[in-house]
Amino acid sequence: MPEQSPNWREALSSVALWLMVYVGASFASLFVLVATGQSAADAVPMWALAMNVGAMWAVYLLVMPRLMPFQEGRLRDSFGSWFTRRDLVVGVPLGVGSQLILMNLVNWPLSKLFPDQFSPEQISQRAEEIADTAPGWWALVLVAVVVVGAPIVEEIVYRGCLQTRLSAILGTAAGVAVTSAIFALVHLTPVEIPGLFVFAVVLGVARHRTGSLGLPIITHMAFNAVGLSLVMFI
Repeated sequence: MPEQSPNWREALSSVALWLMVYVGASFASLFVLVATGQSAADAVPMWALAMNVGAMWAVYLLVMPRLMPFQEGRLRDSFGSWFTRRDLVVGVPLGVGSQLILMNLVNWPLSKLFPDQFSPEQISQRAEEIADTAPGWWALVLVAVVVVGAPIVEEIVYRGCLQTRLSAILGTAAGVAVTSAIFALVHLTPVEIPGLFVFAVVLGVARHRTGSLGLPIITHMAFNAVGLSLVMFI
């Protein structure tokens, strides 16, 4: 039996649906900044940043799994079943290697072709700016946001909801590729897009091969932990 042709119209509808949620989450985030008086600030303090991303995550987690379900039952009921010992054993070195090796493999040729745009200073600038907002004990809040919260929420939204939906419509390869491109683009930092796209493919393959979100979440956590350590301690 021939394979079903990809339905790009349905895929675009799914992307549009995600975009609506993304816009709604962004408005929730903006509302928090305005309500806390930080909308015009050049550098948002850590307490406001935590509230900001918390509002965005709340919209994502409340809406996305309902619009694009990737499992049966409630999200909180199946969260613990995602993680196995294998996820820790494989995910930590995979995330560390992706940050220390894969990112350099992607960015090194770009830094030679475009030295001004892809210098190490440009690539790490946004991470350093975020780290600067968390002096003293606020660094613990930053770790909670970057190393714990962001990987969990982003994997549920992108690899869980969006990739599952697009892979069912377009096939696995196209579903992973389109989701990875969207994931890289929404970070809104051009210099980070090539590296984040390749890393997102790693996460997408991990999701596909295991059928779970445990491995991509652990991999993403290790990746972010190493990246944050590089700008905070080196």
